Amino acid sequence: MITSRSRTSANICKRQRQRKFIDAASTGKNVPLSKVDWLERWCSLPFEDETILKKIYELQVRDDDVYVITFPKSGTTWIQEAAWLLCNNLDFDRANRDILIPKRSVFLDYSGLYSSAPGNSVEQAEEAKSPRVLKTHLPAHLIPNEIWKKKAKIIYCARNPKDTAISYFHFLRGLGTWVGDQIDDFVEDIINNDIMYSPYWEHLMEFWQMRHEENIFFTTYEAMKRNLRKVLIELNHFLEKPKLSDKDLEKLEEHLSFKKMKGSPSTNLTFSVRNGHGSPHIRSDFEYMRRGIVGAFKDELSHKTLSTLDKWTADNLKIYDVTLEDIFGAV
Repeated sequence: MITSRSRTSANICKRQRQRKFIDAASTGKNVPLSKVDWLERWCSLPFEDETILKKIYELQVRDDDVYVITFPKSGTTWIQEAAWLLCNNLDFDRANRDILIPKRSVFLDYSGLYSSAPGNSVEQAEEAKSPRVLKTHLPAHLIPNEIWKKKAKIIYCARNPKDTAISYFHFLRGLGTWVGDQIDDFVEDIINNDIMYSPYWEHLMEFWQMRHEENIFFTTYEAMKRNLRKVLIELNHFLEKPKLSDKDLEKLEEHLSFKKMKGSPSTNLTFSVRNGHGSPHIRSDFEYMRRGIVGAFKDELSHKTLSTLDKWTADNLKIYDVTLEDIFGAV
């Protein structure tokens, strides 16, 4: 069961172009986490069509489905492309020919966020041929509920909060859905859950705590940057695919390099988003992919903002008795 309530704040009114925001929750039925009051675990969403949220929750899950789940701007396209190739016998020809979203992998949430965009993302998912690799940014208790009953495979990719904040700032500002020029204002909004898909920490830590479940593969952007081959081998094993040869791995690494993906219109959706996105305020300088590095915060955030994010991180990780390095390694 999905429940929602209206959400507003001074900053949402000021910086979200008057988009209608809701808080959404569910009973969290079948999610393998105890001691969580799911009906109080609210997620901030600017869903223009709330019926999409219900349809996602009630989506019929197939046994061979794979769900790529991330907080936005956490390496989603990178891990999504890797998953699609591994699930589709390394079909590089099609990967280079057909755009990732929605031709090869559907973004379930899309029609809820932008009702004026063409097509219906849930219907596209329902019509997609198996094996489906479906993407969502929704938290654990709002994804298709049958995932938890059928133990469908989930790939979760996380990214350190400081780089996530920077990438998300540039992304939403470029889309024109967040109005502002100051990263400090954006950080304030993400900390106060005034940005879509917030709260960040609950989103991430739900899957961190479930990382040992047999149907969950948990990785990080940082791990992929440190040793992409290692992550690919582990992911391939998780997906129960034939062992990869050294030649296969070399081709995968080349295809999944940031330079190659940014230069390909099938994975870098800059042109596609600029010309077919549901946001009427998209900026001409919008970039779907930007720097693709670990540690962008070191030259993009002020000392004051870094201190604010560090305190926010420490306060949240204390709840779970883990450190940033436990999750991401040295950042």
